[in-house]
Amino acid sequence: IVKDRMLVGFDAPPLHTLYIDRPLRGALLMQTIARANRTFGVKEEGLMVGYSPLTEHLYRALAEYTVDDREHKPIGRKTEDAIGHLRDVLHVIGSELLDGYDWRGALAERHGTAYNDAVLGAVAHLRDPAHPENSPLDPDEPTLKSRFSGQVQKMVGLWRLTRDSDKEPVRKEVEYFYEVRKHMAAYDAQERRASGRAVSAQIEAVLRQMTSSAVEAGDVLDLFAAAGMPRPNLTHLDADFIRRMQEDKHPVLAIEALQRLVQQEMRKNVRHNVVRQEELSEKLEALMNRYTNQQLSSAQIIAELVELAKLISAEADRGSALRLSEDELAFYDAVAANEAAFDEMGADKLAAIARDLVKSVRANLTTDWSKRDDVQANLRLTIRRLLRRHGYPPDGQRAAVKKVIEQVETYAEDWEPKA
Repeated sequence: IVKDRMLVGFDAPPLHTLYIDRPLRGALLMQTIARANRTFGVKEEGLMVGYSPLTEHLYRALAEYTVDDREHKPIGRKTEDAIGHLRDVLHVIGSELLDGYDWRGALAERHGTAYNDAVLGAVAHLRDPAHPENSPLDPDEPTLKSRFSGQVQKMVGLWRLTRDSDKEPVRKEVEYFYEVRKHMAAYDAQERRASGRAVSAQIEAVLRQMTSSAVEAGDVLDLFAAAGMPRPNLTHLDADFIRRMQEDKHPVLAIEALQRLVQQEMRKNVRHNVVRQEELSEKLEALMNRYTNQQLSSAQIIAELVELAKLISAEADRGSALRLSEDELAFYDAVAANEAAFDEMGADKLAAIARDLVKSVRANLTTDWSKRDDVQANLRLTIRRLLRRHGYPPDGQRAAVKKVIEQVETYAEDWEPKA
């Protein structure tokens, strides 16, 4: 590196390794170390490579720091110490976080799927919603899943620093725990995508390293395949499928796979329907809470999830019965949410309102309507007049207009006229 130019104003958090080919001392050496020694994503440490005097200069520079820094050596530790720290982390993972699951016994099995079963068994243990550490009373307290991910991150960093001669005795443990982490990352990614959240850079990095199927970061491990199940078609969930799910070796993973599939189908089938999305999300949340609180057995939650999946897949048929398109059905649900209005007017009149709403709303949208108060005020007036013309109950009109506006907002990008 060209030391003076590279160190003044230089900032590259992902930087992991610096090669030094000239003497550095004191504050300049500490400043150089700081360039590589910051955490960033999955990076937990930095590496300085230089000639022999570098070490002596480092200890002299550290002497200028506090007594605590000199005793604990946050930087400047010897690589031969790494194996001791690595063993400590492996103990935490294997004996504390995986306590209650006999992963060593599972690995010792002598059959073709033993290793995969041992990996999935650990994943099921770590992801079990009934495990008390996955439902901490303090929301700021890390879950068992997140603690495992953090410890594996430490393990990977220490493994890189450990001398090759020290690695062999612990290699199999490290490889096994990392394989579990890769599967955990796949489930984490599916969980985030199913709920519409972005996948974190840390999870993406682990997914890119999945050697079993060379998965790209944009893909997700098939959770049903991981649980030993064929991916189901939601329109054909028969008794045989339910039975196989209930008899699966890892019911926790089978349940999570089914839950994610339900969430994905929900987002696909009712992504623009505010009312139905809210209703179905509440149903799913209530089911999973009952399962987490052990009010439902594994067999019962699977049966309930299958029924919910069937309900979601039937959304298109519900619109066909009312002769409504997907867009019209969403507005129908918005005005039918008022039970009194439904009882008074009936499905056919509310369906007619929904058809007129779609036409009127689309005709009144302008560019940037969502940012313009005047356009929104005019839109509310148009909706109120339409409801009044169709004889919608006056006491329910204010709530109906609010619900329809919420519904319109889900179509903001699709319906907004191009400038």
